[in-house]
Amino acid sequence: MMQLSSFRKYLILFEQSLQVALAYRVRFFTSLLIGLIQVLVLYYIWRVVYAQENELAGFTLAQMVTYIFISYAIRNLYSFYTETTISSGIRDGSVTADLIRPLNYQSARFFESLGAVVVESIMVGILVFGVGVWFFKIQGPSSTEAGILFSISVVLSLVVNFALGFIVGLFSFWTTSVFGFINTKRFISDFFSGGLVPLALFPEWLRTIALLLPFNTLVHLPASIYLGQLRGIEAIQALFVQLSWAVLLWVGGHLLWLQASKKITIHGG
Repeated sequence: MMQLSSFRKYLILFEQSLQVALAYRVRFFTSLLIGLIQVLVLYYIWRVVYAQENELAGFTLAQMVTYIFISYAIRNLYSFYTETTISSGIRDGSVTADLIRPLNYQSARFFESLGAVVVESIMVGILVFGVGVWFFKIQGPSSTEAGILFSISVVLSLVVNFALGFIVGLFSFWTTSVFGFINTKRFISDFFSGGLVPLALFPEWLRTIALLLPFNTLVHLPASIYLGQLRGIEAIQALFVQLSWAVLLWVGGHLLWLQASKKITIHGG
């Protein structure tokens, strides 16, 4: 019963953040418009590239167009709600109230971030993806198995991204502003995740580095499963790696929070 009661408290946090996100309708439609512009620009750039190429790094034009829309939909899970919430809480002192609540600080921030992700990220991603299906005839999953594994990978991608964001947000305990770290994380995530350019187009040495980092599990991995570039045992192994990164980064964030909370105690007297 205690565990169920605690879970309901987390759901309340989720519902509150969902209501806040829904209140900002202008931001929602702005995000949708910007998203459509971005994918259309990429679409026409790649059409020009493929004007003299039938295949590039194993991608046909149809696969590349599909990759554009898939990667954008997944990248919409990159909410910066976590980093900014932690930073704001530290700046205005409200983080002290979180310390006395009977909730795990890390889990509470996760459920808060879900509200923003559902409204500003998933809905925009789904709408843009719908445009891709309706107007650009993008391909569906390579198989039913790929569709299922892709869905699992997207969920794990969300957890990995949150864990990375949580760690970045905690830097606010040691610096007056975290926005520089947020922008740096955004650039690194977009680049090494394959969100801007598929990793298959990277030089071999750079692709090797990218595959060793957790960022490739954000976009490259789920997109590869969707397109059928990772199948069967290879896809299962890739999901295991993604799960390992999710657990490792979550634990790392927890350990960093323990150190950060001690800093609060020191300054609070």
